[in-house]
Amino acid sequence: MPPTVEVFEPADYSLEELAFMREHLRETPNVALHGKLPSGVNPVAIKRALGRFSELHELAEVKQVPWAGYEPIEDAIDRFIAFQEKCMEGQASGEPRHPSQQTWDSMGNMSKGGIGSDASEKVRSELLPDGSRRTFTVPLVAVAKKSRMWGIKVPGQTTPDAITFNPNGTYECSICKKAVSSFDLAKGTRARNKARSDARTHCAKAKTELQRHRAIMNVPVE
Repeated sequence: MPPTVEVFEPADYSLEELAFMREHLRETPNVALHGKLPSGVNPVAIKRALGRFSELHELAEVKQVPWAGYEPIEDAIDRFIAFQEKCMEGQASGEPRHPSQQTWDSMGNMSKGGIGSDASEKVRSELLPDGSRRTFTVPLVAVAKKSRMWGIKVPGQTTPDAITFNPNGTYECSICKKAVSSFDLAKGTRARNKARSDARTHCAKAKTELQRHRAIMNVPVE
């Protein structure tokens, strides 16, 4: 039995399926799938999605169980299709096919898979003109946050020591009072992440002041 659809992700469907879904969104699967389907439309995927939407809508009507409603789904579909069309135009001009999987540093250099970008397997957000991102994901139902049986204490900064970032692209250990890793600023986020990781490795493998170096590993690194 397939898992229940609790989150709507437009990227899980083809553009043909999204266009069909948009047209028949408020119909039951039996009505929507009656007759010949357009090319590129998988009836199994459509039945599963529309069936879940119908269930949630009926529960809201009869039992007042809250759900997202059809409007956010329509909005997500419209924005996703428009964004994909824009991305394909950009690809024809030499731009990356999926720009939301990229990040840009302050120098304008692009790198794939940086912090805040979409994962490579799915386009979950659109890029807006001001450089911010807007998600396509629509949570269909409110999911109650699971409480923990035992409390968890989040460690705070308990040491004055730190790994600090310098504008020249180096990370300096305040204990050793020297740069312990560096990167080329022009190479962007991926190179910086590697240098940050190397700085933490320095702390883990330090031969002197072992306790102080281990304590640094709980301190956030810029």
